[in-house]
Amino acid sequence: MGSYRDNIYMITCPARTGSTMLVHLLRSHPEICSHCEVFSPKRITGITGTYLKKSREQADFIERLSRERDSDPIKFLYKIVLDLQGKKAVGFKLKHDELVLPEYKALRDEIAADLDFRIIHLYRENLLRRFLSHYVVNRVTHTTLAVEGQCIPEVPPVRLDPLECQRDFETTLRRDAEFRELFARHRSFSLSYEEMVARDPEKMAALLNFLEVSPRELTTTTKRLGNNSLRGAIANFDELSTHFAGSQFAEFFENA
Repeated sequence: MGSYRDNIYMITCPARTGSTMLVHLLRSHPEICSHCEVFSPKRITGITGTYLKKSREQADFIERLSRERDSDPIKFLYKIVLDLQGKKAVGFKLKHDELVLPEYKALRDEIAADLDFRIIHLYRENLLRRFLSHYVVNRVTHTTLAVEGQCIPEVPPVRLDPLECQRDFETTLRRDAEFRELFARHRSFSLSYEEMVARDPEKMAALLNFLEVSPRELTTTTKRLGNNSLRGAIANFDELSTHFAGSQFAEFFENA
């Protein structure tokens, strides 16, 4: 089963690179239908448009839709996820953490074979900040998202294991290279977390041009989580800095 449309995209990235923020930014554009983690391992989350409306009207709608997805994920991809719903472009996100799993192989292979997909590679320039965010979310706060009006949890400084950091840096870079190669034949666009948070006007305009929608300022109510100061957020910052001194990762500790 394949797509013959020229208006479909997928966001792919490591965890904690701002993918939910990007989904919401794109969702603010009236010409884009922007889904979130519709292929999350358990039940569907982050579906939007008419399907979100149905989920609010029918208590069991998401459960039924999740069963439909699990029975035939490729059919679900083209029938539900890529339903334009009157928009000019439609897409969703699928993180590297899911793409590497064996149970996602059929979906991964389908997307890799369908060159109509435009691929947005989202990444984070500072891998230490990405790992710190991942550590805090999974082991301290268990809070992945905050919007305007919500309080951001207070987090005491955490200790990070240097070897665990290094493994994470290396795994993140290896997976990024793997998926850039997998989708090398697709039209693709690279966007960093840092560019997105800064709302770099040239980069954001280029993103909309890549998706072939009209120029527009994108907005979101999502807020950044975490401390801007790495030294203040990491209790053993000096130990980590010494461990990575002289390595390819030393730059992550500059301007901390």
